[in-house]
Amino acid sequence: MLAGTPHSAVRRNAVHFLTMSLLLGTVLILMRWVQYSGFESGSDSPLSVGLSGAIGLEVAWLTIYVIAIGLILVFKPSGKWCVQLTLLVVLLEGTAVMLRWSLGLDSGPGSNALAGILIVLTLGASLLPWTPRQTLGLAGIWIVGSTVTLMAVTPGYEFSIWGRVFGYVSVVIPGIMVSFFRTTRIRDRFEIDYFQTRYERISQELLAAKHIHERAFPQPRTTGAVRFAYSYRPMSQIGGDYLFASLQNDAADSPLLVVLLDVSGHGIPAALTVNRLQGELMQLVGENPGIHPDELLSALDRYICVTNPDAPVLVTGIAARIDPVESTILIANAGHPGALLREGSGSITQIDATGPLMGIGETETIVWGVERFGFKPGDSLIAFTDGITEARGGDGEMFGIEGIQGVIEGGWIEPGQRWPELVRRSVERYCEGVVNDDMLIVDVYRPQGE
Repeated sequence: MLAGTPHSAVRRNAVHFLTMSLLLGTVLILMRWVQYSGFESGSDSPLSVGLSGAIGLEVAWLTIYVIAIGLILVFKPSGKWCVQLTLLVVLLEGTAVMLRWSLGLDSGPGSNALAGILIVLTLGASLLPWTPRQTLGLAGIWIVGSTVTLMAVTPGYEFSIWGRVFGYVSVVIPGIMVSFFRTTRIRDRFEIDYFQTRYERISQELLAAKHIHERAFPQPRTTGAVRFAYSYRPMSQIGGDYLFASLQNDAADSPLLVVLLDVSGHGIPAALTVNRLQGELMQLVGENPGIHPDELLSALDRYICVTNPDAPVLVTGIAARIDPVESTILIANAGHPGALLREGSGSITQIDATGPLMGIGETETIVWGVERFGFKPGDSLIAFTDGITEARGGDGEMFGIEGIQGVIEGGWIEPGQRWPELVRRSVERYCEGVVNDDMLIVDVYRPQGE
C-alpha cells in the first residue's frame, strides 16, 4: 500500500471493487448460462461434466467475493490487508476461469473469461493502491497459467492458440497501465501533500517565532515625562533589528534607557541573535539600572565577542539615556547610522557614530564616546536602522538620512501619529513597496508643556 493512503479509504474502495466485480461477474455467469441453455445435453455440450459441477463452481466463485466483502465490513482490517485480500480474490478469479476451461464448462478461453479478467484487473488497479509490481505479478500468473491450461486442455473445436495467447496478454495491459499511472499520480500527490504539510508546519513555526520575537519589543510609552513610539517592518517574517527600553524606576519622571540594535544578516539567524542580546540587555540593566550608554555598549560588545568566537556577529547600535529631571540626553553610537535630534523649535542635529560597531573581535576593550545634549519638552530623538536610509527608489538612489530630514522638516506631526509612521510610509512610497532590509525607526520624545 502506498504510504499516506488512509486505511478507511482503502477499505471503502476494496468493498466497492469487490461489490462491482461480484455484480459484473454475476452478469457474465448469467450470460454463460443463457448461452449454455441453447445447447442440447450431449457430447457437444459445454456442460459435459454435469450440471451440478457447473453450478457448484459458480456458487463457489460467488461465495469467495461475498466472504471477502464480509471480512472487510466486519473486521475492518488495515489497508495493507485489504490490498492483500483483493489480490488473492483476483488470483482466485483467474484460477476459477482456468478450472472452467479444464472441466469443460467453457468451450476454451472465450470472450466471457477474458472480459472477466479485464474487468477485475482494470477495476482493481483503478480503485485500489496496487503497485505496478503487484499488478504485473497478477498479470504474469494469469498469462502463464492460462497459456499452460490452454496447451493442456484441448477444446472441442479449432481455434488459434497464438491468437488466444495474444488475448491473454491484451486483457492485462489496461490494468498495468492504470496501476502505473495511478501509482505515479498518488506518489506525486503524496509528495505534494507532504511538502505542503511541511510548509504549513514551518509557516506555523515561523509565525510562532515571529510572535516571540515581537513580544521581545517594548510597548510604546504614551505617558510619563519621556515617551517613545516606533515602527518596525522586517524584510521577512522576523528580522535582526531590535529595540530595547527600560525605565530606571517607577516614577513618572524616571530616566529612560533606549537601545536600538541592528544585527548583521536577516531572518531566523539574525532573530535568534537578537533574542540572545535581549537577554543580556535585561541582565545588564537589571544589575545596574542607571548604566550609562557607553558602559552598556562595552559590556554588550564583550558578550558578543565571547559568545561568538568562531562565527563573528556584527552589531551596530545606539544607546541613549534620557533624564527628564536634568533635561539631558546621553548618546553612544556603535557604528550605527547617525540619529537626528529635533528640537521643539524645528532645528535638527545629526548625531554620528562615537565608536566602531560591536563584535569585531578586538583583543582590547573598546571605549565608545558619549555625547551629551539638552533634551527639553518638545524635543525628539529619531533613530533608525540602515533599512530606512539604504532603501532604494526606482532610480537606484538611496533614501538616505536626507530623506528622513525632509520628512520631519516638512511639517508637524499629524494628529495621532509620530515620526516613525510618517517616515516608514515615505520610505515605502519611495521604494515602491520593495523592501530589501529590515526597517526600524524610533522616536523618543518629551511632550510639550512638561
